[in-house]
Amino acid sequence: MGYGNSEGHNDSHDATHAMIDKLEHELHSLEFNKPYDVVEIRKLKAQLNELKVKLAESELAFGQH
Repeated sequence: MGYGNSEGHNDSHDATHAMIDKLEHELHSLEFNKPYDVVEIRKLKAQLNELKVKLAESELAFGQH
């Protein structure tokens, strides 16, 4: 990989992307089907935001753009 990334990092990166996709799908479904379930929506949004920050930090640490 031109940036010196290890295969383990790529696997972790892919798993994080998959989890973000899954949570985004769950969030959209919840917002559509149960818009009144504010507590659950906020928990999912917080979890999603945490994963996105973790992914961004990881990409910065490994020099990906």
